[in-house]
Amino acid sequence: MNYETLAELFSNFFKTHNVFQKTKQEIIDYLKNQKDELIFIENAATFLVKTGEGLDKNHTRWKFRHFAYLSQESALKLLEKAEAKVRNSSKTAKIELTIAENEDSFEFFKSNGYEQEGILKNHYRPNEDCYILSKYFSE
Repeated sequence: MNYETLAELFSNFFKTHNVFQKTKQEIIDYLKNQKDELIFIENAATFLVKTGEGLDKNHTRWKFRHFAYLSQESALKLLEKAEAKVRNSSKTAKIELTIAENEDSFEFFKSNGYEQEGILKNHYRPNEDCYILSKYFSE
């Protein structure tokens, strides 16, 4: 997947995102400058961010950033690929993500084992809720 295709995917998926409503070149520049691991399949992509690990490295914490897809089928394939990487990282692991109330993926994640842990008020934009979702993995 090339950066132009990725920019199009993200800008079409995130209708009100501050970064993905910029020009295509600005989005491409943003994507090229990301330090986190890009995981992608055809028609879906996300950045997998390692946010922490225990001193003994038996537990890791991760975050999906910019989880975007064109179909439920591609979303599920991407989710399986990303979760496999997380599961293989340590004995136990947790993935967290935040979803603005205007994003369509809330039900997708809930139907795939993610639990709502909280709500952030006025998080990305005024008068908009953002949901914190997570999933825990153990051997």
